Amino acid sequence: MIKAKFDLPGIIAKRNQKIEGYVELCAKVDGSKIRIPYAIICGKEAGPTLLVDCCHHGDEYEGTEGIIKTIKALSPDDIKGTLVAVPALNLEAFNFGSRVSTIDWSYQDMNRAYPGNPEGLITQRITAFYSENFVKYADMWISFHGGGNCLYLEPLCSVVPPTDKKEDYEKVLDLGRSFGAQVIWLPGPLPFTGTAGTGAEKYGVPLLIPEIGGQGVRHLHRDENIDICANGIMNIMKKLGMIKGDVKLRNDYVEVKLKYVHADEGGFHHVLKKPLQTFKKGEVLSEITDLFGEKVSEVVAPFDGVVVGYWSYSTIHPGNWAFLLGYND
Repeated sequence: MIKAKFDLPGIIAKRNQKIEGYVELCAKVDGSKIRIPYAIICGKEAGPTLLVDCCHHGDEYEGTEGIIKTIKALSPDDIKGTLVAVPALNLEAFNFGSRVSTIDWSYQDMNRAYPGNPEGLITQRITAFYSENFVKYADMWISFHGGGNCLYLEPLCSVVPPTDKKEDYEKVLDLGRSFGAQVIWLPGPLPFTGTAGTGAEKYGVPLLIPEIGGQGVRHLHRDENIDICANGIMNIMKKLGMIKGDVKLRNDYVEVKLKYVHADEGGFHHVLKKPLQTFKKGEVLSEITDLFGEKVSEVVAPFDGVVVGYWSYSTIHPGNWAFLLGYND
């Protein structure tokens, strides 16, 4: 069990301050610490507490740089309430540029580990500590993700209401639109459990999960995607009344539920349908060829919809995510 102490309510109560540091959780073999970096800006006036974080998956950097840009731009004079920023929650994975931590003895995806286990593997312990010491005290939570090293994703914002009440859904949907991404990921069935949404639901915290960027576009769109993240944080702060300004909504939202579609065979992945292109059920979305250039498989659309993301490596293994597809009921 992690024995570290972190008094976020006590920090918030001391208005008009900006602090940065690390929560040191426990020691590794070499004596160095597993830790959580944080920056907290408390305005002069009390108000909402907004929690923003990135790098549950250590190869998803755009949100991290967007968070850094935001905290560098703001001071206590600018804010009503408190901004709690965690630029890289899964610091072990972040250090190695990998999706998951290298020190768990078995594969542990931090965004499948909520609400955590204080007596489990280290990723589960970190998630439990984070839930109890950060998420629990937030009025609003933005948790950044992205395509990482493997996927291309059209910039999107997932909306996760804290309850199944209609008013909570409408509130979070409005916040999701205000973030600024064109694609809105509406609540729907997921092929996995233990995401941040589980932690948000436990404490009744509204949650946005922007998915911005990835290795497939960093060479061309890194700064653009960092700006989407930073501007998105500012937009949500405006909506919450934490900073001054109005939010200009888009007129071109694509609001869909999403489904992951997997490859049946491995080989070279030739994408035929690109982001935001629509398709009909039965259309071929991509072809997979072998080492001799022969087609061995196709990824076929299971319904009518729109392409939101796809596997960006040249090669794909059987069972890998080939596409992230948007649809409407």
